[in-house]
Amino acid sequence: MPTPSDLINASPGLVFLRVGHVSEKYDPCTEAHSTVYFNLPEVQKALHVSPEFAPARWDTCSDVVNNNWKDSPRTVLDIYKELIHSGLHVWVFSGDTDAVIPVTSTRYSIDALKLPTVQPWRTWYDDGQVGGWTQDYAGLTFVVVRGAGHEVPLHKPKQALTLVKAFLSGTSMPTLQLVSNS
Repeated sequence: MPTPSDLINASPGLVFLRVGHVSEKYDPCTEAHSTVYFNLPEVQKALHVSPEFAPARWDTCSDVVNNNWKDSPRTVLDIYKELIHSGLHVWVFSGDTDAVIPVTSTRYSIDALKLPTVQPWRTWYDDGQVGGWTQDYAGLTFVVVRGAGHEVPLHKPKQALTLVKAFLSGTSMPTLQLVSNS
């Protein structure tokens, strides 16, 4: 049951439930906050959760969808090929501490596409610090975010924003800008 300190008065007649603490640092309780939030009846109603098809309780990383989704491809590589062939440039990104889908696994998958390298493996920077590594292929850019886990924006929001900005502007990841005294 929420305590009075968990309720936030947004405006007269509108009250929000404080589910978790938002900060610049990683919150190890994010999964618990998500579980509480997605099990709220009003959230399930807003998401059109159908009780006859959904489990009684929402849980993170549930196998219910995976076990019952029969027309899902086992790999996205054919989809990548189709998108690249149609002229779209695909971006794939990983956190270098991702234990769910490790960088090495992603690199093997990209290598299976047999795309020519446009710009080789190199470091990218964010505010003068190593943000990670990147490689550009014909039709695909692979970006690794240093210090991020499986959910890159959760672990490294600033670097994730740098990645999204580069993607939206159609540019490569930033390089180190050397400052000269002359």
